Amino acid sequence: MSDKIKLVHFTYSWISSGVSGFLSNITRELKDDFDQTIVVWDDRGSVFDDEIRAAGIGIHSLCRGTAHGIVDLPIAAAAFRSYLKKEKPDIVHVHCSTSPELRFLEVAKQLRVPVRVAHCHNAGFEGSKLMKYLKKEVHVSRKEDYADVPTLRLACSDDAGKWLYNDGESYIVIQNPVDVDKYRFSQEKRDSLRTSLGISEHQYAFCCTGRLSEQKNQRLLITAFARYRQRHPDSVLLLAGDGDQRGTLSRIATELGVDHCVLFLGTVSDVGAVLSASDGYVLPSLYEGFGTSVLEAETNGLPCLLSEAVDRNADVQGNAVWLAPDASPILWSNGLDLLCTHTRYDGLPAILASGYTKEKVASYLARLYHSALDEIDK
Repeated sequence: MSDKIKLVHFTYSWISSGVSGFLSNITRELKDDFDQTIVVWDDRGSVFDDEIRAAGIGIHSLCRGTAHGIVDLPIAAAAFRSYLKKEKPDIVHVHCSTSPELRFLEVAKQLRVPVRVAHCHNAGFEGSKLMKYLKKEVHVSRKEDYADVPTLRLACSDDAGKWLYNDGESYIVIQNPVDVDKYRFSQEKRDSLRTSLGISEHQYAFCCTGRLSEQKNQRLLITAFARYRQRHPDSVLLLAGDGDQRGTLSRIATELGVDHCVLFLGTVSDVGAVLSASDGYVLPSLYEGFGTSVLEAETNGLPCLLSEAVDRNADVQGNAVWLAPDASPILWSNGLDLLCTHTRYDGLPAILASGYTKEKVASYLARLYHSALDEIDK
């Protein structure tokens, strides 16, 4: 019988994302002291699955058929209740970005799970203006309903904390971790990937990593890049990631005549190789909880052009170029010009000195868990 603290992480959708990356880093660091399982409803797989399972951490899917998004919430909550009744964890940690997802933490409270952690990883919605309005109305109204459910409130940034929690509720900002070894620069990986993609050494390669989605705003990036390339034909744009906007973005690239130099790489298992193969990093997001991909790019030594929606703390090097996410493609094209004047640097010292390494973040989170359990025992 294990004497480890039993910890269940829950997230509604399991895809290659900031949340799955966070859980990969944290759970692997905590595996010696905690008996952990990642429980999900909509399991679409992630690039982190193999390394998580190799560390002896289970990924348990509650959905036994086809998931239908957030409309499944009532049956997902019922399935989670059954799971918790059987497993009887000491801690339930819900990773979410909207208040309705706190229903899973309410289930844990009803079953008397002693430590219940809410953790906000984002700060916005996708969809039409009407859908955003409706989602926000529900989000705001349910905040109050779940006010007394968490015993510990976490957020990846102040923006995320203000987004999920009620005014006056205290929360702790816990930094998103980066795996330094994964994202450090590699000349070998640079040469290999550029050769396989047909990119010569004199060509300037921009890259953007993340879901192809409304949130990440790659539409603006492609439009700005098309303008930039009129002045700098020896340039390419690498898009690493997949998502529901891929078809739309591909059509935009074709319409703008840059489909031959905007390379859609899909979901990649080695993001570090893409960063190493690039010369500049761009993230034009409409909203972000934090911006972990910026940490990864700066670990690799890439100069960055960032949306002002990204948390400023993500720029640990302090040398990023910033633009408003709703600025014109002309301004973003000029931003690409400015980015090209910045050169690669050694990104490791600043990252190692920061609090963003996976070892430091995991250690801090473990202390929070233990402190919360100690409070229960008093």
